[in-house]
Amino acid sequence: MAAKLKITSRSTGAIRHVGPTARPVAPEAIAKALGAELMSRENAHGAPISLHALRQELQSRVRSTGGRPALEGATKIQKIPLKPEDWSRLEALADELSRQGVSATAGQVASVMVHTQLQRLAPSGTRQARAARRA
Repeated sequence: MAAKLKITSRSTGAIRHVGPTARPVAPEAIAKALGAELMSRENAHGAPISLHALRQELQSRVRSTGGRPALEGATKIQKIPLKPEDWSRLEALADELSRQGVSATAGQVASVMVHTQLQRLAPSGTRQARAARRA
């Protein structure tokens, strides 16, 4: 059986890099070096929405007309069944966005998330056909 090590010296502290930093490499340069095709992340079908994208969408769509701010373009009010923990998560997201300067309700956050994901999941031809049927 091996003996246990007993460390008696004190820690020397954290190692800090003080030299010059390497410049960042552009995605285009990496793609060229690898012979790869550069892909847009915004058009990734089915990719989950990020908090940054959610904040940007809410900033562009939430409008105040003197009363409670409303989500521009959202005219249909629907009841959507959710688990209590999902609603709590939406409220937490709304609170986080509020701390970042975007005033939105949990329902508005859910509306933007559903809209964004539906746009990403449906092929462009399907979106146009559905829009034509509703008109």
